[in-house]
Amino acid sequence: MPTVLITGANRGIGLEFARQYAAEGWEVLAANRTPFKPMDIVDLGPGTRELRYDGLNEASVADVAARLKGHAIDVAIMNAGYGDDQQLAPEEIHEAHWQRMMLTNTWAPFRLATLIEENLKAGEKKTLVEISSLAASNGTYTGKRQFVYRASKAALNQLWRSLAAEWKPWGCICLALRPGLVQTRMTDYAGELLPEESVTQLRQVIANATPEQSGMHINYDGATVPW
Repeated sequence: MPTVLITGANRGIGLEFARQYAAEGWEVLAANRTPFKPMDIVDLGPGTRELRYDGLNEASVADVAARLKGHAIDVAIMNAGYGDDQQLAPEEIHEAHWQRMMLTNTWAPFRLATLIEENLKAGEKKTLVEISSLAASNGTYTGKRQFVYRASKAALNQLWRSLAAEWKPWGCICLALRPGLVQTRMTDYAGELLPEESVTQLRQVIANATPEQSGMHINYDGATVPW
């Protein structure tokens, strides 16, 4: 049975990842700060294991890593993120906004990734995914504001690019994936894609990923997103 680790699997894209992998018989390790709704965990079935995870609490992160020790992970999806305060004018941005966004969107996924290196080495697929955004593209995105959010996702992409180089010797494929504008709470349910549409295509990208794509920023439809 292949195994997938998903952070922030209790809602939105993360929950849809959990549903689709569980439906195909994968073992799903769901690292959530907020628990699943009772019916969601029932629907996911006995192959799903929920772990309490707060990416901004080092004790919580270390506890998750300890619980996973010796457990092979084929695919790890760092999905948990934060998107509020995106519409602040530049003069409205304060240190608190910067700190929360950068720690949640950049530091937390990177930190957990470093602690599950041995788990990924033991897995067959050895694939590490972060959920990025078109806002991280310096050459493409022209939207207004989103100052700190853009910075946090661009920085995360660069960390994944560095991990791709660092972990290339043992075969890890590190992917920065753009899910598209998905109808979730983060987008106020105003998007071009339903979660199931986005995740279905993202899973195809993950399944077909090659070592040559490691470190790249890739769209949900498989197209390369310019840096």
